[in-house]
Amino acid sequence: MVDNKLCLLLLLTVAMSKAQDEGAPCLMAKRYKPFNKYEYFYETESLNALNGAVNGPKASCKVEIAAPGTCSFIVRTTDCTLSEVIDVDADGKPVFGAAAGAEDFKTAMERRPLKFTVEGDDDIKLFPEEDELINILNIKRGIISALAVPVLEEDRNEDMPTIYGLCKTDYVVNTREDVATEVTLRRDLSDCDKFRPVEDHTSPLALISGMNYPLAQLIRSNQTCNYKFNNEQHHMTSGTCTEKHVLALFSHK
Repeated sequence: MVDNKLCLLLLLTVAMSKAQDEGAPCLMAKRYKPFNKYEYFYETESLNALNGAVNGPKASCKVEIAAPGTCSFIVRTTDCTLSEVIDVDADGKPVFGAAAGAEDFKTAMERRPLKFTVEGDDDIKLFPEEDELINILNIKRGIISALAVPVLEEDRNEDMPTIYGLCKTDYVVNTREDVATEVTLRRDLSDCDKFRPVEDHTSPLALISGMNYPLAQLIRSNQTCNYKFNNEQHHMTSGTCTEKHVLALFSHK
């Protein structure tokens, strides 16, 4: 059995916003107010397990998202690290060490900002520099997809737009003040209307490599996300998503 577990973590460190979000033309304008900057710590890892052996990469970056105008954004990534599993401890947890090419990864992630615009709930258009490497662009795409938090309106919870397509979503409000301040989402990704686990850009973490289409159809995938929001300004303060991808070919369970 191949069991891929992917996790991401974003922690808000700075957020400055006083503007009201009434009538915002896109979802992210409600979360990230024009003329403000927000800073996050982003971490993602992909663990592949087969017959007790564990391997996979781990990456982290400081992320700044600036909003120079309504529904227009600029993402900058700095202080990036890249590591990989080098051992497993006594509890079976992976031990990470510096990966080959870590300095090149750091330089490439810092070299260019990524501009993007948003229309409505999920129509995100990227405007990368011409010389941006595709693997670096995919990592930044994963960061943006993590920042594009879901619509939190009761009549729109069952089918939510994601980068996997339109997904039926089990939506639970854990804490509510004036707005929902902590929510948990659960999805069977295999049931999303456009789910294709064969393209690099489909993973929110941008770490799943491509595979041939017939083999990809044997993958069962699910996702669980927990988000926390600021009650007054409505921006996301933290988010954690875990995905599990099981290759059914090697599993009878």
